[in-house]
Amino acid sequence: MTRKEIDMQTYPRKDHFDHFRVMENPFITLTVEIDLTEWLPAVKKAGIPQFLGLQYALCRAANRIPEFRQRIVGDKIVEYDVCDPSYTYGLPDGTYRYCRVNVMQPFGDYVREARQKEAEALNAEHLAEEGDLLSLFFTSCAPWFSYTGLTMPWPDRNLTIPNFVWGKYKKEKVLRLADGKVAETEKVTVPVTILVNHALVDGSHIGRFLANVEEELRAFHFQEN
Repeated sequence: MTRKEIDMQTYPRKDHFDHFRVMENPFITLTVEIDLTEWLPAVKKAGIPQFLGLQYALCRAANRIPEFRQRIVGDKIVEYDVCDPSYTYGLPDGTYRYCRVNVMQPFGDYVREARQKEAEALNAEHLAEEGDLLSLFFTSCAPWFSYTGLTMPWPDRNLTIPNFVWGKYKKEKVLRLADGKVAETEKVTVPVTILVNHALVDGSHIGRFLANVEEELRAFHFQEN
């Protein structure tokens, strides 16, 4: 992967960048419910790993937004052509290690690489990231509970690596209109928390990201496994 330096003389958000980057807490953190009503049964039927599948959709959606691939380096902004997920993989003793996987490849290849990285993580002695830290998306899952809000840790205000965390799936009965009749159906959602630095990312970018996630989930069954 490569990166390029943004020309700050022509960068349209320079005033916004200067405004937010000096704040003690320049981050946007929000939790949204992603609808998995159709996606989850389909991936279960296909035998697709649910964690890896959702991570694949989220990170490919994020890669479609240049601002999600931008990082602050000194007083400059650099933009990566691709950012891979680095995710937490649980160990038998209750701790975890990090795994980095190339997300811009067919889903089947992505899963095979992830399984190899996870096997290697079982013997890793220390908690360490692989490769260029700034070229990552940080992802994790808290599958033990659902939630409506989550605050994530950050080392300092210069963090510009987007973080994605999701929780336990939630099922609820809802009323839907089908064929002119009201019927009770089951809706499945998952809470997804997003942390980004407002010096680089605005609400409009997050909106585009969420729309991309919906598209990635709808197209998911066409991916090779």
